[in-house]
Amino acid sequence: MAQRFREFVSRRLWQRKLRRGAGPWAELDEFPRLRPDEQRRQLGKRLLAQLRYFASREDALPEWVEAAKVQSPEELWKVWPTLPIVSKGTLRERFEPAEMKRRFGLEGLLDASGGSTGEPTRFLHDREMLRARSAASYYTRLRMGWRPGMATIIVWGSDRDIGKSTPWRTRFYLDLCRDYTVDGYRLTPETTQRVLGLLRRHQPVAICGFTSMLEYVAREVLETRTSVEPGSVKTAWNGGEMLFREQSDVFSSAFGVAILNRYGGRELGAMACQFQADMPLSVLRPWLFAEIVDDDGKPAGPGELGHLLWTSTICRGTPFLRYDVGDLGTYEPAGATESGIHEILELHGRVGSLLRLPSGRVINNLFWNHLFKGMPEVEEFQIIDRGTSGLRILLKGKGFSPSREADCRNVLNRLLGEAPREVLWVCAIPRTSRGKLIQVIGEKRAQASEKVL
Repeated sequence: MAQRFREFVSRRLWQRKLRRGAGPWAELDEFPRLRPDEQRRQLGKRLLAQLRYFASREDALPEWVEAAKVQSPEELWKVWPTLPIVSKGTLRERFEPAEMKRRFGLEGLLDASGGSTGEPTRFLHDREMLRARSAASYYTRLRMGWRPGMATIIVWGSDRDIGKSTPWRTRFYLDLCRDYTVDGYRLTPETTQRVLGLLRRHQPVAICGFTSMLEYVAREVLETRTSVEPGSVKTAWNGGEMLFREQSDVFSSAFGVAILNRYGGRELGAMACQFQADMPLSVLRPWLFAEIVDDDGKPAGPGELGHLLWTSTICRGTPFLRYDVGDLGTYEPAGATESGIHEILELHGRVGSLLRLPSGRVINNLFWNHLFKGMPEVEEFQIIDRGTSGLRILLKGKGFSPSREADCRNVLNRLLGEAPREVLWVCAIPRTSRGKLIQVIGEKRAQASEKVL
């Protein structure tokens, strides 16, 4: 009886949350059913409206102002590939969120993301973007098999690991919604036991989290030969990291369902999603427009690995126009039409993986993103694993104040214990041959990169 009552309360809360906090998502279902030429026309109109808006602002790039003079969406399609690619560096140097909010009287939320490249990115979401981001989150959950009221076990990071605490009201509300977060930055057998305890108490459930965390739990289940009741896990999806076939297979062996790939980030929310196992990721059009380009910024062909560029047709805070998220991907011929790419075949970015300290402690590498995204002094970072010699932490930015340095030291002490570490402020951090800044690397690779630099 108590379980049914909790399900009822959770279902009503989710229904209310969906009505009040998320924009309508009917067009996410309707758009894929349109003819390719109609998709091209509608996307062109949305892209042109975004371009004209941002071109009218005082912080506009000159190329936007010139391109906004076109008379029709069809003309825009011709010039669109020539527009500048917006990088994380562009956002840092030209589009500071707090300044935009003050300067243009914008309403919305300031936020930050470490992303996959070790470059914390700060941005502003206006109200419509916030509603769309919530809607995309709920829409993808529903398409993957979750239902309002179904308990969700979220293997994620803990605010405590970075010196923050979740307000009790938030914890209470999440408990009513039946969203249960399991600390995943510091992975131990207790992490797995916590997941299994929640599963037995609240089944059937959905499980989501960072891929490497889900894989860790699944391997623990298999290695300990723990029995999981068939059907107790209805669906599972990842977030924040790459998903490899073998990881999904391991999870399926442990829990009976494959991990579905939900690709997104704080900047743009859910961007593309795999609604069935072994299928490409569907781009959430028309809210987003995806491109894949080569190293010279030219459109990549089918099967050709290239840089993923994303344009939000909704956000009017930070200008996400041809925004390079720092990830790589491919598409196949069936995944594109005259209206652009609608399915991504493979992703080649955001590999979080795990870091094993000399003490045997296991840490998820995404911890570093969540630590440094809240420190505006840090523009870029890289963690070098030196094995038994500990960690070398490279930071690029303006440096810490004494109080900030003390905060950072306390967080590192809590997480790393006695493991040796060296924190260095540097002028530049080496990139890969494709210009990507990798979060966590081994010492040999770091030495090779330094020679190239």
